[in-house]
Amino acid sequence: MNGKLLKLLTVFFCCPFAFLSCGMDVVYYIYPSTVTYNVPVITSANYSDPASNYESAYFSFKTEEDSNDEYGSCTFLGTGVYYKIYNNYSKMNSDISTIASKISSTSEASAASYIIESLKYQPLACSGTNDSPLIKSQGMNRQVYIRLTNYNEETNPLFAARVLVGNGCEKGESAAGVQNLGKPLRSYGKNLNFDFGRKYTSGSNSGNYVVPESGDDDVSYSSASSSGVWYVALYAIGVARDESYTTIYSNALHLGAVGISQNYENN
Repeated sequence: MNGKLLKLLTVFFCCPFAFLSCGMDVVYYIYPSTVTYNVPVITSANYSDPASNYESAYFSFKTEEDSNDEYGSCTFLGTGVYYKIYNNYSKMNSDISTIASKISSTSEASAASYIIESLKYQPLACSGTNDSPLIKSQGMNRQVYIRLTNYNEETNPLFAARVLVGNGCEKGESAAGVQNLGKPLRSYGKNLNFDFGRKYTSGSNSGNYVVPESGDDDVSYSSASSSGVWYVALYAIGVARDESYTTIYSNALHLGAVGISQNYENN
């Protein structure tokens, strides 16, 4: 048995008398992703011009898979990427701060539960796959590159919106073994992208702009905001399933946040 496989913690609640049988609860520990290569940060609510930081407007991290191979009755499914769109910079920072305190707490999955169940972060989707979680486990750690928006991608393909998986993916999909999962989309089934400043060129929204709205399930909307500016925060969370098909989450990893202006075609 590989000691790096899912760590099985057994907690024995022993009875006060020796002749009574003892019960046993089984708790599965899912190793979280802990390594980031690029964490974009928005430092001001006055964000406006994407040209000032487009080169760093991407997320990059390493999955934790080789420590989370199938063990007994618990199956590691992969790594989910969860996002929330904010129209208020202060609200986003407040949520990030609260999540950070939960990530550092002793309750391993408290941050994931808070992100998904309380704050209603949504799973990032991709045009080239229906996998859930998004980064399906292959039993080995891999680098992930995520760029939500396009910035003059015809001139420089490195700044195209896409999700790449595989070591060396920061250099583009031409690197050996790198998989392109397609363009990032808002939630499963919606087929909406993050290019808020661009008209759709195909589909039911062709010829129209589609921007986040109050009431969208992936949007945190409050009255005070910068005109036309949206903030998107991302987290990576390992996802497993036990024999009863109960979903088990790892601790969360903050991947950063980017600003997207609906007033610009390129972000």
